[in-house]
Amino acid sequence: MQQVEKNKAVLIIEGDMDLADSIKLYLEDSYQVYITKDPAQIGWYISRYHIKLILTDIDVASPELQKRLMHLKTSNPDVKIVLMYMFLDEDEVQEQPFYKNADDFIFKPFDADLLKNKLDKLLAIQSANILHN
Repeated sequence: MQQVEKNKAVLIIEGDMDLADSIKLYLEDSYQVYITKDPAQIGWYISRYHIKLILTDIDVASPELQKRLMHLKTSNPDVKIVLMYMFLDEDEVQEQPFYKNADDFIFKPFDADLLKNKLDKLLAIQSANILHN
């Protein structure tokens, strides 16, 4: 396995460990990938592993996860959030502040290459912003 850059740390928050493990297998050649099902650990992962992007399933998102992700955008605005979904009403996205904090969305089931491209773009934008500041 190749050495991945420190600025490419991804946290998957997912209760379905089979799905999380599958995503990790696909991404681990390009990213440092960590998995948790406990939203209370988000801050610990960010500080310990310098997480740059969070990938989570919003179809089963607990109120605690939603609250922590909303807080994340004020406490760590540079951390990108990608929400996976199967059931999402576009009107709900417009109305709910939680969804407005997302940097991108991906419909499940998704193509692994599409997911990787989304993450690459978000992390490239983030790296460019860091270089300019």
